[in-house]
Amino acid sequence: MRRISILYYFSITLIIVLIDQISKSLIVGKLHEGDTVSVIGDFLNFHLIFNTGGAWGTNVGPPWAYAILTTVALVLIVRYFIKSKSEDAFTKISLALILGGAVGNLIDRLRFGKVVDFIDADFPDIPFLHIYRWYTFNVADAAITVGLILFAISVVLKKPDKEVPSKIRQQAWRRLRGQSRQLRRLMVATHKLRLIVPDELAGERPRYILLP
Repeated sequence: MRRISILYYFSITLIIVLIDQISKSLIVGKLHEGDTVSVIGDFLNFHLIFNTGGAWGTNVGPPWAYAILTTVALVLIVRYFIKSKSEDAFTKISLALILGGAVGNLIDRLRFGKVVDFIDADFPDIPFLHIYRWYTFNVADAAITVGLILFAISVVLKKPDKEVPSKIRQQAWRRLRGQSRQLRRLMVATHKLRLIVPDELAGERPRYILLP
């Protein structure tokens, strides 16, 4: 079941990568660098450029530095999916989007040494940041941005886990599954196991817990 869950999130990543790479291939095949095609008036244009820096005009060093940083991020995200037992779908979807965007741009850097950007949109201005025309971006950049926003929301809204004691009891019970009733009685008699009998009104079943 967990393997199916991982494949579901990786399928989101794969879809992002495919849309990103197909759209870039179509644009590169139709336009020359610097060409602009109007899609929706002045609000949305396709403007082909090759970006040696990062998304949204960031610049943290030479192109190879972005490739290294992206590779490290990919390893960490994939490791999270493999190792994490969390059922937080919101966080995993956000990371799947980030992963898809990162892979899409990394493919560009490996192919061209730079990233293909072509979406030129006139979003609302942000005067205090001196942004009056947004940076040209691509599908991968959009996926990364949406993923980061969703990830930030999941961190802010995540509630602290107050059920640690019950989880410990459940883990102890799972460890005892498959044991015979006689063995459990023996462990109770030798003070290795404690039978917890909750209030019947609570509707809980009796539980066993291991003693240290």
